[in-house]
Amino acid sequence: RRNMVKRNRKKSGLTPFTVILLIFLAVYVVSLVVPLLWALMTSLKEQSDFRLNIIGLPKEWAWENYPYVFGKFSVPVETDKGQAYVGMGGQFLYAFLYSFGCAFTNTLVPCLTAYLCARFPYKLSGWVYTTVIVVMTLPIVGSLPAEVQMAKNLGLYDTIWGLWIMKANFLGMYFLVFYNIYKNMPMAYTEAASIDGAGNLSVLFRIILPLSRNTFFTVMLINFISFWNDYQTPLIYMPSKPTIAYGMFVMANATEPGLSTIPMRMTGAMLMLIPVLIVFLCFHKRLIGNLTVGGIKG
Repeated sequence: RRNMVKRNRKKSGLTPFTVILLIFLAVYVVSLVVPLLWALMTSLKEQSDFRLNIIGLPKEWAWENYPYVFGKFSVPVETDKGQAYVGMGGQFLYAFLYSFGCAFTNTLVPCLTAYLCARFPYKLSGWVYTTVIVVMTLPIVGSLPAEVQMAKNLGLYDTIWGLWIMKANFLGMYFLVFYNIYKNMPMAYTEAASIDGAGNLSVLFRIILPLSRNTFFTVMLINFISFWNDYQTPLIYMPSKPTIAYGMFVMANATEPGLSTIPMRMTGAMLMLIPVLIVFLCFHKRLIGNLTVGGIKG
């Protein structure tokens, strides 16, 4: 009977290590979900209710917090005509343009560069790969003033499309991800297309990119979330076009009585979370897929 129990445990994969791993993952999930639920409940409280009831459910659900914050909160910016104010609608628009454009260019350029280095093994390909490794190993410190001055000289400063160009680089971990995929991709895919008369661009857009679309969209989603939460780059390079992340940074340091309370700040954070949550719910089935390449038919 003991042997049967051991065999059943082996079949189910239940070992002491997996039990410890499941417990660790469960604690990790709880540590992520509990603060989110607390922030959601806090965003639906009045300030007086929050002072007396920090952890529990609201006594009266203050749904009016959301339209109040969306309509009242704005960020002051300096323009050529003087000081102006950008509301939350404008912040969401700037955030989407900045995040989507930068995520696309920051994913497309490493994808194409990795394909060229993996499929065309010239000397320059090896230099590009070595450059990526060196830059990741040796971080550059103190280059921000020079970057800002160069952006101003090139006309890229305080423009959204300028940041799209500045983020279009192949340096980083995702270059290695795409490089590994294209390096291990069977040559039979491209050889069959070349025999049929397809050129390099046709092979790239009709075969290579469709085969790696799951990885492409996954990396783009990760980049989108990173840029959506980024407030430092818009603060430095787009002072007149504040994103919602920059707006939350301003709101966290605001002293205005109506918007400086904890419930109002949590309301702003929940509003900032909604677009990212919608994007994930819409694309998670397509993004979480099989990333392996195989099954060549003869």
